[in-house]
Amino acid sequence: MSYDLRVWEQPAGQATPASFEEVLRTWFSLELEAPAPRPRFAALATQMAAYKGCGEAPWASDPVADAKACTKAVWTFQLPEAHRVQLLRVVAKHANALGLTVLDDQQGLALVPPDRVLPPERAGFWLETAQAVEEPTREAAAPLTLALQASRDEMRAALNALLLQHGFIAPRLALGLPYYRAQAEATYFRATPVGGQSVTLLSTTVNNVPCLAVDINVFSEEIAAIQRAIFPEQDEMFFRRQMSFWVGIFQGVYAYVPVRTQAELQRMVNEVQDPVGPILEMTRTAPDLHAVMSGTPAFPLPAPKNPQAAKSLAEHVHQSPGYAALISAWLYGGKQFQAVAQYKRASDERTAAPAMKATAVQRVDRVLDYLQKNVLRKA
Repeated sequence: MSYDLRVWEQPAGQATPASFEEVLRTWFSLELEAPAPRPRFAALATQMAAYKGCGEAPWASDPVADAKACTKAVWTFQLPEAHRVQLLRVVAKHANALGLTVLDDQQGLALVPPDRVLPPERAGFWLETAQAVEEPTREAAAPLTLALQASRDEMRAALNALLLQHGFIAPRLALGLPYYRAQAEATYFRATPVGGQSVTLLSTTVNNVPCLAVDINVFSEEIAAIQRAIFPEQDEMFFRRQMSFWVGIFQGVYAYVPVRTQAELQRMVNEVQDPVGPILEMTRTAPDLHAVMSGTPAFPLPAPKNPQAAKSLAEHVHQSPGYAALISAWLYGGKQFQAVAQYKRASDERTAAPAMKATAVQRVDRVLDYLQKNVLRKA
């Protein structure tokens, strides 16, 4: 199977994409444009040809000749299997410097100039590729055991069955990273009326025990825009990491779930089917997302040993870093808002390190002040 990259220049007068879905729409529209010279493609190709960090001829074909032959608005070319991660980063670095967007649709990743990673949930993954390239002596992850491979394949099949029929898009091939200790096996994304949803499947070993992790994130573009205005110093990951949790949370397991037996794997699959599947369907619109974040329905969690730990998905969201649930309560929570604000302030103060307690409260107050002065309530 070929591993294709797609590169293009953002159309004049068109805003820079703020979501992965917008990147895909731009790609589809550009494929219909009439042929024309693309001088930035030639400039990128020249820089690619000059790169000798992976040998004299590391590319799958001659980039200069390929760029010269390309008259479309989107230049599509292949990356070879050898040194794929390094070459991907070389292309992204030079392309973004030239104002070109890079789409790796196999991995579900877009690199938008000057330095934006979309969807934002993949920013951590992109950072891992940098560490993999820049730290060649780092100990490689242990190869997947046959048991972990089988568990991964069964979980991926369950995710495919659940998600693809409901409008999620998925990469055609996971990007192999020899130094990525938690291997990203599959990513899924769909745009929703409120914003978007992402699901990421990872595999790893913890103390020689095979484990899987399925990361879920639901975000609202409206909430992201408000957080962006309040905290301009933060990055897109901060703005869009809103209602996030891991499959396993409803079993009392955080993040990496051991899959030593078929029964453990089946419990994960069951959790994906219910309640994760219904949660994704329930959080497509702003009022419905608010309902879930406010605890209607409750989606209870196993009784925690710590009495102050989250007892429901809603409490988990409120106790997580970020202010999505607080902003949602301001927009849609009506009379609930004051109780939500008090809970968030108390929770952040309680969980902050002693030296940071005052700062944690100040940040909550910063959000409240901005909302009261700048954001109209909707309920």
